[in-house]
Amino acid sequence: MTELRETFVKPDAAVDGANTLGAAGARLAQRWQGLAATIGTLNGDRPWGDDEPGNEFNKSYLGGEDQPAQKVLDMAADLVPVVELMGPTVKGAVEGTVDVDDMVKTLFGGDDK
Repeated sequence: MTELRETFVKPDAAVDGANTLGAAGARLAQRWQGLAATIGTLNGDRPWGDDEPGNEFNKSYLGGEDQPAQKVLDMAADLVPVVELMGPTVKGAVEGTVDVDDMVKTLFGGDDK
């Protein structure tokens, strides 16, 4: 027979942690937006030149979705919004769990009043 294990969470501490994570995600998103814009501007100016070697470099650097620099930009653009939502998602889950626990306690007894 398997042993039943219980998990306990300190809701206030979990919400505080989720808020910290949310703030970090928001800072990351803001900073990434600025960095991505700067990278786009710098690359748009084609500092490597418009001659044949410069065009060849661009083709191997940003010249399509399979190029390393473009892959990094695309992956970060996909990842950063997920990180930005992690804190609020965890906070919602903790608060929802506490609400359900309170409702069950109210509906099925266990209230120490």
